[in-house]
Order: sequence, then structure tokens, then C-alpha cells
Amino acid sequence: MVKNERGIALATTLVIMTVVSGLIAGIIFVGTQEQRVADNTRNAEQAFGAAETGVYEVLRTWSPTKMSSHGLVGTDSILIADSLSPQKSGRYSGTVYRLAGDLYLIDVIGKDSLGLRSTARGDVAARSRQGLLVRIRSISFPAPPGKAALTVGDSGIKVNGASSVNGHDSIPPTWTGCPPPDSAIGVLSSGTINSKNGNKGGIQGAPATDSTPQLVDSNFTVFGGATYSQIASAASITLPAGSYNPAPVVTNGVCTITNTLNWGDGDHTQPCGGYYPIVHITGDATVTGTGQGILLIDGDLNLGGNLQWFGVMIVQGAMKAAGGGKVGANVWGIALIRGGLDETKINGNINFQYSKCGLTQALNGTSAVAVSRSRAWSQLY
Repeated sequence: MVKNERGIALATTLVIMTVVSGLIAGIIFVGTQEQRVADNTRNAEQAFGAAETGVYEVLRTWSPTKMSSHGLVGTDSILIADSLSPQKSGRYSGTVYRLAGDLYLIDVIGKDSLGLRSTARGDVAARSRQGLLVRIRSISFPAPPGKAALTVGDSGIKVNGASSVNGHDSIPPTWTGCPPPDSAIGVLSSGTINSKNGNKGGIQGAPATDSTPQLVDSNFTVFGGATYSQIASAASITLPAGSYNPAPVVTNGVCTITNTLNWGDGDHTQPCGGYYPIVHITGDATVTGTGQGILLIDGDLNLGGNLQWFGVMIVQGAMKAAGGGKVGANVWGIALIRGGLDETKINGNINFQYSKCGLTQALNGTSAVAVSRSRAWSQLY
């Protein structure tokens, strides 16, 4: 029996078209999904790269002056401004937290390139968050210079009048968060140490004086992993030879660190108490006034008046110190005097006081940071 098969071609065509349409739709769907997965992966990688770039931009532009003036996590934080990555492939922002005196967490959120533009579809930019632990990489002063209130080269030193040098550790007034105290040599020199009978202040320490070591040039030019030239190149204030009377400068309650005669404030209850500059004077200098941090003098140094200095002094020439006035002049920390051809002389009412607190806080406030050695980096999400 022959059946009527009219219209079978149309039905077959419709079936085939339906199957092919399904296949095409499936291919388009799979392709679209793969494209979206690829886009998401790319965006996630861009966000990851922006966050990583942000972390290392914070490291590259680390400002000891800014960072050291902030308190511990829970009471203070340091915002990282929303910024375009150097590759212009994303944006980053975040916060730096001070976990301890010398330990910081850099917490950065990166966004992919979608965050650089607005879209009609309302797409949300991919985000990546990274954390990095960094620690202050302080300039170090290994013994013998780092364990003496006053270190002088073979040109020797003479201490007269009411002046004094004290190697017994002391904490400056208003300073907190200090390490356990220790003691140091009062005066260390490979030259003659002369303290006349008329000297009222005297030299004290553990021991008071030491003239046994042979100090060499490197004792005054190499400090741990940094050289004098490297520290000078990182100076926040560089001045020519001359006379200077620095004093804290505060504008609307904020320490004005752009003023080159603001060298910080040894009174840590004041706005400039957290500012520790590296001051480099490229010749002979006469200094009075107030400051803290690291003071580098390429030539000779004359100290006078009511000088109040907290931190480190490194003088490549000789030093003449003649404090005066009712308050007297005080140096808290350590001083290294290379000497040259002239003898270092201390007269009048001036006191050199070894201070481990003054030394460590000044160094922490002027040093860069290094990534912690173990488990420093973490992807937070």
C-alpha cells in the first residue's frame, strides 16, 4: 500500500533547521560563556595587577616623615589615595596600618580597567585585595660608634667648662615607646681625650672614656648597610654652608614639613614631634635652635646657643661646641665627629647625653622599609 508522502520534505527541513538552530544557539551560548569567563579572568588579573602595583607604589614612594608620625592600628591609619596605576590598566586605593613601632601592613584594593570607565550595562569592576607586611630597615650604627655618646677620630677631644658627656642611657622628656635602656661609652676616640680639672660636668659612661680602638674613616662613612653618601642622597633637607637656627613650624595645627628651617620638635606633645628629617649641610655650619633626626655636616660644625638636638649627628670635619644661656645646649642620642686636622672642643654649658630612645626613634623616623622575610605577602580576596 502506497502512502501519500506529500510535505515530508518540508517537515524534514523544519526538523533540520530546528536542530541546526539549536546547535548554533548552543555554540553561541558556549562561545558567549567562554568569552565572559575569559573577560572575567582578564579583569581579575588586571585587578590583581593593579593591587600589586599599588602595594609596590606605596613601597617606592614611602615617606618615613609621613609614616612615622602616625599612631598604631586601632587609633590611627594612613589612607592611600585612589590612584591610576602607572600602566593605566586599573586603579588602586587602600590603607597602611602601623602594627607596631617598626611593623606596618600595606592593605591595597585594586580595580580592573572597567573601573576607568562607566558602562551602559552597569557592569561592576573586578576587585582584588592584597596585603604586604613591611618592617623599618633602619640605618644601624654597629659598635664601637653606636655604643658611645660621642665618638671622635684621632684628632682628639677637649672637654672644658660646665660641659658634660654622659654615656648612661637617658630618655628625652615627653618621649614614649622607648626600648629598654642600656649604657654606652661616654667618649670614644683614638686620639687624646682631655677633660680639664676645671670641667664641672665631666665625662661619664660605661666606661667614661675609651681610647683603645683605632678608628678609621669607615667608622664615619659606613653605617650598617648604608654609606654617608647614600644617607645624604636621601636627605629631606639639603642646605649650603652657613648659619642656621631651626625651629618647629606649625600652620593651623599641622607641622609644616616644607619649611627647610623646620627640623622637627623634640617635644613630642607638639605637632612636629613626629617629624624626623635627614638634614644635610654641604659645608661648614653653625647650628643653634631645635631639631631631631639625622644631621649630616660635610665640613666643620659649630654648636652654640640653646641648641636642642635629638638623634644622630655625623660631622666629617671638627666640632666646636660652646653652649650658653640658662637652658644650656643638649644633644640626645649619639654624635660622630671625624675630626680631620682640628681638635674637637666642647666648652660652656653643653651636654652630650647618650639616648637609645633618641637614637632608635630618629632612625626609625628617617629609614625606608623592607619586605618582611617570611610570609610577608597575602591575597586578602
